[in-house]
Amino acid sequence: MRAPVKTRRTFLNVTLAAMTSILMPGRLVASETLAPTPELTRGPFYPPAPTGLPLLRARAFVPQPLTNDLTKTTAQRRAQGRQIYVSGTVTDTVGRPLIGARVEIWSVNAKNIYLVEDGGASDPGFAGFGMTVTNDEGRYTFRTIRPEGYDRYLGLIRRTAHIHFLVQVNGARTFSTEMWFADEPRNRIDSFFKRVTNRRIRARMAVELRPVDGIDHAQFDIVLAPEFAGRAV
Repeated sequence: MRAPVKTRRTFLNVTLAAMTSILMPGRLVASETLAPTPELTRGPFYPPAPTGLPLLRARAFVPQPLTNDLTKTTAQRRAQGRQIYVSGTVTDTVGRPLIGARVEIWSVNAKNIYLVEDGGASDPGFAGFGMTVTNDEGRYTFRTIRPEGYDRYLGLIRRTAHIHFLVQVNGARTFSTEMWFADEPRNRIDSFFKRVTNRRIRARMAVELRPVDGIDHAQFDIVLAPEFAGRAV
């Protein structure tokens, strides 16, 4: 007995809709949303507005011009330390690129001093702070140095090697986090690193450096939760 035309048409429509949802790139069902990158404090040495630490003062400083290359300054000198490229994407939790997002980074210099700390000018070739904007694919790129871990207060504060990130999407809350390095022994003693217990997310945040044309590259993709992405997901 043949199925009614209406029933066959309904079956075909449902089947086509299911196939489309599978084949269309960038369209994810709710169960396939990406885990957002954990939000971490921007820390006391954020160059535009540092708070400092008790007994460790800090002064606000933003290098000019502000670019995505932290390895050179108006002093016409190259930064000390191991230079690296850091690039990646900024997306929401369904994988849509966030275009025109402002991305900032900062870290200690090769002598383990932040730009805004006393002694921050010890490497005049290192800008210490940089900014860029994501392109039409949600991508960003920086040239900087691979920082080392450091101690403060005679070892009471012990940090692994990290680069701070701040992301601002128009109309949304400002987001801050950190990028770590997979080959860093100090990861096991760092309290911020140990807070991220999900292994997949931790692996996304602790990057591997891969040589390309004589310089190491790191891929660091940032996934923003709805309150930081600036739109409903």
